[in-house]
Amino acid sequence: MTADRRRDELMALAWNTSAPADVLLRLLRPEAADAWHALMSRALPDEVVDAAVVHPERRIRACLADSVLASGEQRGRLVDDPDRRVRQGLANAPMPFRGSVPPLPLSVQRRLLDDPEPAVRRDAAHFGGFDPQLIAGLADHAEADLRAASCGHWSLLSESTRDRLLHDPDDDVRRRARMEACRDDAGWTGVLLDTEPAYPSRRDVILHGAMTTALAGRIAASDDAGDREALALNLGAPFETVRKLADDSEHSVRLAVSVRPEFTEAERAAIDVVVRPSDRLLPVTWVRTCEDADVLRDCARSSHIWLRRSAACAAHLPADAVDLLSRDDDHAVRLLLCENQPTVDGEVVLRTYLECQVITKGLLLAHLNFPKAGLADRFADDPDPVKRALAVQDPGIPADVLARLLDDDDGGVRRAAAGHPALPPELLLRACDDPGTAGSALRNPALPPEVMHERLDALGVPR
Repeated sequence: MTADRRRDELMALAWNTSAPADVLLRLLRPEAADAWHALMSRALPDEVVDAAVVHPERRIRACLADSVLASGEQRGRLVDDPDRRVRQGLANAPMPFRGSVPPLPLSVQRRLLDDPEPAVRRDAAHFGGFDPQLIAGLADHAEADLRAASCGHWSLLSESTRDRLLHDPDDDVRRRARMEACRDDAGWTGVLLDTEPAYPSRRDVILHGAMTTALAGRIAASDDAGDREALALNLGAPFETVRKLADDSEHSVRLAVSVRPEFTEAERAAIDVVVRPSDRLLPVTWVRTCEDADVLRDCARSSHIWLRRSAACAAHLPADAVDLLSRDDDHAVRLLLCENQPTVDGEVVLRTYLECQVITKGLLLAHLNFPKAGLADRFADDPDPVKRALAVQDPGIPADVLARLLDDDDGGVRRAAAGHPALPPELLLRACDDPGTAGSALRNPALPPEVMHERLDALGVPR
């Protein structure tokens, strides 16, 4: 067996959701080190966490600290870890793709903010996602790093505390405080623009800072297209100043101007901009956060693709706008709609999945309305292997169809079939021994625990 195949099989067993605690505990052995990261990336029973917390190998403990599926209480047990790197990992909140993790207990958060190591305290304050009141309470801390973190919760600070931070002896604390203060005070916007020439701080100031007409005019006349683009996106900037940028020589500036909410649809359409199907554009903030159903309907009906894409991401998009955007000509609109709207019709999700070329397309299979029932009848004999693989998503797929797909000419179809829990036991065991399907078969939740143990025996992992 090659080293790659051995690693893949160990990882597959670690990811098997039905693996009992005694199998998972074997995977903590040094002989299963290739599976450690996978093992710590899944939900774990308490007895496995018990063993991981006191495991002699730091890598195990560090992976648990960074786990996106462990509970806050489970991760929090590492707060007294003897290795500073583990505690520092705990202080940095894991960041799953399009998700969040449960917070650490408040008692653990306080301990990390008082950790003996400065790096742990700093990361806990800035990157831990800790309780806002707790971080705001650091405004008078002796350490500048922690005072700077408190500025991120500006609205919770008193006027006297804000004033102290704005004039703090530490350069970084003053900068952070002034970055917050400039959102409401154009005076601080001007100060920062005169003292903070560096990107990205300067862009953030222009993007979010309060603006006088004179200050906005100065930025609009800048030779830097990035400055002008950021000004156009700042909804606090005087519109009459921004409107003049609709004829800017740079397309990026005109594009930023074109999504201002003040324009009528006709005025917007008159601006010379083009959004191509391949353009990757972040959702427009004012559209994504909009709660006005009528405004969102207008965005969904707009000829401007960027507004329609942004509306597809809005949490308060009304049902009729969801229906309208589900028929949009722009693939990105439909993809964003499926990714963000739980009520979109299942057939739209299916069609979007089949058209999709991005690496995250598999996430659409988890959409609540994805029409899994009946996929075997629809696709098991389709000439397209992508559709045949979808047939295996059908929870009611007949055993004989599943067996046929396990012998399909396409490797992706065979792997999909090997992971289906309805696969007959003898075929599941056969798939475990086939190098092309072993990874999927060993992750199959129908795999008997005794077979998992036997495979670990074969892989040289002691009982």
